[in-house]
Amino acid sequence: MFDYTVTTSQSVDEAVEALSNSLKEVKFGVLWDFDVKETLHNKGFDNFTQTFRILEVCNPKAASEVLEMEEKVSYFLPCKVVVYSSKDGSTKIGMPRPTVLMENIDQQDVKDFAKDIEKTMMNAIDQAAK
Repeated sequence: MFDYTVTTSQSVDEAVEALSNSLKEVKFGVLWDFDVKETLHNKGFDNFTQTFRILEVCNPKAASEVLEMEEKVSYFLPCKVVVYSSKDGSTKIGMPRPTVLMENIDQQDVKDFAKDIEKTMMNAIDQAAK
């Protein structure tokens, strides 16, 4: 699967706060919190009602290490995690899997690194969703 997505009983705002805290525990910081609905409303698309918050997150030490291995990994940085209100009324937290993003990088050390980052981020998402 391309993504890792879980459902939470929290509101989008509560999930973003919980996610920010759980990411901080594993040394990831939120660089940017992009509110899609607000931005679209500001551009005149008032009929867009779904809430999407796209968080760009980074662990500076990990980014530095993986960029030393392969410069093209920069195309995938920072990592994205999305928190949104699904059309079914639930709140979802998800991300593209780093292992899938790195499939076309032909370096095993980068793939192994992606596997570790994916596990760390999945655990943070699971923790936030509780």
